[in-house]
Amino acid sequence: QANAQDAFWMAKYMRNQFVFLGIKKPIQMKVFKQVVKSFPASENYLEIATELSEMPAHEYHYLSMVLVIHMKKHWDDRIPFWVEKMTLKYPWWDITDVLAPKILGPFFLKFPEQKKYFVDRWMNSGNIWLQRLCILYPLDYKMNLQTEELAAIILSLSSSKEFFIQKAIGWILRQYARSNPGWVRAFVQQHTLASLSKREALKHLT
Repeated sequence: QANAQDAFWMAKYMRNQFVFLGIKKPIQMKVFKQVVKSFPASENYLEIATELSEMPAHEYHYLSMVLVIHMKKHWDDRIPFWVEKMTLKYPWWDITDVLAPKILGPFFLKFPEQKKYFVDRWMNSGNIWLQRLCILYPLDYKMNLQTEELAAIILSLSSSKEFFIQKAIGWILRQYARSNPGWVRAFVQQHTLASLSKREALKHLT
């Protein structure tokens, strides 16, 4: 399914940080669905995902995350460490933006006792991509989002000059504004945020 022309443009879009086969997401998912049918619900799915993550082309890295998501009912306490390893191995937005809401978010709902340890660990790491995980994991929580926790995370990073931190703060606030616009509007008014974060947060609020 590789396509050299698509590979060129996909790599260019990612600032040539990764090697691509040139297989776009719809085809990736079609192939994954075909292949995964032949796999039993295996205890070693995380080892398989790790092998995929270590292959050279970036499409395999995407599919390693798809496999982990697919095996959600088998998740255990290895998941956050796997997420951390993936984030450090491939420190870029397209990886964290799947890992955070699609894996960490559901994981922390399923195992809430795990959350504090990892959020503290990553917030104190000084690594912007691990910190981005902490901002974005509740992206799909809607009214299940705990505002005190979110506020503490945002305020501890609100003075960051990093684009990807400022952007993530704006994104989580913009998303939560769909469920609780009053809280987001008040939060932005009461605290000093980077211009980018504020602009993104209020994007759909009048």
